[in-house]
Amino acid sequence: MSLLWQTITEVYPPGPTLTEKDVPDLSGKTYLVTGGTAGIGLELVRILFWKNATVYIAARSADLFKQASEDIMENSAKFTKAPALGRLELVLLDLADLTTIKPAVEELKTKIGSLDSVWYNAGVMEPPEGSKTVQGYELQWGVNVVGHYVLNRYLTPLIVEGAKKNADTPGSTRVIWVASDANNFSPAPDGVNWDDPNFEKTEGSQFLKYSQSKAGDILLSREMADQMKEKDTGVLSLSLNPGHLKSQLFRSMPPWRQKLASVFSFDPRLGALTEIFAGFSPQITTEHNGAYFVPWGRFGSPRGTIVEGIEKRQTATRLWGTLDNETRMY
Repeated sequence: MSLLWQTITEVYPPGPTLTEKDVPDLSGKTYLVTGGTAGIGLELVRILFWKNATVYIAARSADLFKQASEDIMENSAKFTKAPALGRLELVLLDLADLTTIKPAVEELKTKIGSLDSVWYNAGVMEPPEGSKTVQGYELQWGVNVVGHYVLNRYLTPLIVEGAKKNADTPGSTRVIWVASDANNFSPAPDGVNWDDPNFEKTEGSQFLKYSQSKAGDILLSREMADQMKEKDTGVLSLSLNPGHLKSQLFRSMPPWRQKLASVFSFDPRLGALTEIFAGFSPQITTEHNGAYFVPWGRFGSPRGTIVEGIEKRQTATRLWGTLDNETRMY
């Protein structure tokens, strides 16, 4: 689709191309979702649970997990008269503290041997100026990019095992990196402020930093796709803009901006359908590894200069290598 049409339809998308009713029974399947206790993530987990999957929710609080679980199970009859046979499990970790990730995944590995798909859905948007992770990263970069990078490195063996288990359906094991159309406003040209990604010496609004983090997710998705193709694992790595949605992402904004954002925002369920499309659409095959999707389930593209950077300047490989060096101790 043309860039102009994509931009317009990312703000006011056409109807979803795939809904809950199109998702097959997921009995025997195991998934992991970050940020699954609220907003889009909660709606995604709700659908997976109703389709009888086992869903591991990576959350920083047992209380948040408990509230989300109760909400989902109390409303489990929305799509079916029979009780859902899904299962919800907690993976207790904090993406803003890299030291919590390894022990959480090690515990997870004592319970499961593979994952059928993963959604890196958690995100922080425009927190108070100066917010940082425990390790000192600018909070949005640290959670949205660095934390998910480290988590993904630990989960990759489970994901590859999932692809082996699903070898009869190539491309059905997927890693979905939730980005945003905010990538269009990230630093030029590559999406990343390479010399100062934490904006310690550079001026930059909180929205610019958020936009950079979403471009970073796209780069990580593309690099993982290339690595999975090179190793012939059968794993697909994809990224997407879920849409403009009513969620807790806006909670740190001034009230007037929250009201303005709500005018252009939709029900979180629709964003979950974008994620469901990326996770289950039969239109997506192994040849689409590294693809990017837009609301509410359509093929799209990130900003042109970001794509050019990946293809001509190896920016995805550069970011992966930089994070590998920075986080090796975790």
